[in-house]
Amino acid sequence: MKKIVLIAQDRAAFLHAAPLVSAFRKKGIFQPVLVRVLTPGSRAEHDALAAAFGLSDELRVIEAEPGTPVGQTASLMLAFELLFSELAPDFVVPGGHDSASLAGALAAAQMGIPVISLDAGLRSYDRAESGEINRLVIDSVAALHFVSEHSGVYNLMNEGFADERILFVGNTAIDSLVTLMAQANESRVLDALSLAPKKFVTVLIEPEASANRDLLCKVLESLAATATVLLPGYSSSDEALSGVAGLRMIDMPCYIDMLRLLRDSAFVLTDSVEFEAELTVMNVPCLTLRQSTARPSTVELGTNVLIAPDAEEILERASVILSGKPVGKTLIPEKWDGAAASRIAEVLERAE
Repeated sequence: MKKIVLIAQDRAAFLHAAPLVSAFRKKGIFQPVLVRVLTPGSRAEHDALAAAFGLSDELRVIEAEPGTPVGQTASLMLAFELLFSELAPDFVVPGGHDSASLAGALAAAQMGIPVISLDAGLRSYDRAESGEINRLVIDSVAALHFVSEHSGVYNLMNEGFADERILFVGNTAIDSLVTLMAQANESRVLDALSLAPKKFVTVLIEPEASANRDLLCKVLESLAATATVLLPGYSSSDEALSGVAGLRMIDMPCYIDMLRLLRDSAFVLTDSVEFEAELTVMNVPCLTLRQSTARPSTVELGTNVLIAPDAEEILERASVILSGKPVGKTLIPEKWDGAAASRIAEVLERAE
């Protein structure tokens, strides 16, 4: 029986990898092992997500050691070298583009183990973003590239990768969304917060990390004058915002509750790309305070709008959405249908 090791560190990588474990299990000819690298404070969420996917025997956990990104990558490469020597996998599948995925890909390549690039070919063209460097390196050592959207195909072909190594299968993170949304539908988080669907805005911007604190405060104050604004992860001790009526500061919810909040938001304002694919599939407008994204399909087809950090433009867009008019498009990218993991399993079943 073929052995496949999947690797994940951050939540996004786990959500890409977890559906593959289920798909491989169903095929009956794969022995999957999902290696999760945990950082301090991530154990509780990991356990909850692992339970949601029914993962137990297929899991291995590595505790991340503190240190610089270079030091962490080096220590993880050594850890993966030992693990791969023990398991002798036929394939290694980095689940995302985090440090553990990079370390696992490099260790496997050095040991002559075929690497499968998942979510391959994505490019933001922002070399200041660590994920961009990791994407490039993982793709460069991969034997096969499973692509989640058409931009990945074009990028890989332009970079000289052979056509037969590029397979368009869809987005496995949407497989996870399909699985977890059934549980999110049962969440009582809206009742607990006394929120009505589509009557609130969710803001996913950490105030301490905001490049322009004054702009953020101005936008939130103006938004709160017309709608309830939910601020997960914000502290009520934030003096600049605590007195603003309409702002709801809450602890960061668990992932299942977060999905429910996102689905029922009028729109989401964020400076992160974490939920752009899920929001597109859920048909929730997303205003992203970034200049680029590695998933252009969410902008070209979906609900994602890249927007400059300009208070007037943000509030103008928000006003249009709150009036009931769409800001972006509302199409779902091809093969974002919850069956990507099954397609990948079928390809690997035929691989020698």
